[in-house]
Amino acid sequence: MKLTFQDFEFDCQNLALSKQGRKIGIKEKPAMLLGLFLTDPQKIYSKAEILEHVWPGRTVTEQVVFQNIGHLRALFGDDAIKTFSKKGYQWQLPVQPSEPVVTQPEASEPNPLPASAPVAAGSEQVPEETQGLPWKWLAPLAALIIGVAVVALMA
Repeated sequence: MKLTFQDFEFDCQNLALSKQGRKIGIKEKPAMLLGLFLTDPQKIYSKAEILEHVWPGRTVTEQVVFQNIGHLRALFGDDAIKTFSKKGYQWQLPVQPSEPVVTQPEASEPNPLPASAPVAAGSEQVPEETQGLPWKWLAPLAALIIGVAVVALMA
């Protein structure tokens, strides 16, 4: 399930965050916490519930909850998560399901294999979501994403 808020989109299944179509690097635990908040934004989550969901079966201090809440507030603003004294935390930004994005291949790039075309034995059909992608940009794009993630981790 993909959810949107502000200019962001979050893929709850893949724990992937993007802003205006550009992938944003986010560590696993803050992403899990964000997924928890976004799936039920009206709920106030106690520290115990957060620990159980994000760090199941592990003994960690409550400090990791504070750190990860701080990380999400740094990304989305201090008003994104409200603290309820002795109760827990609640997501504050409006959330809505993401509309599926349907992309059409560009006219200059013919579809390499029509959906109804038979597939020869030993060959594989190009997945529908990758048809029409400009493959020559894949390596530089991957390098850019990795570079941004490294810079974000070092910050």
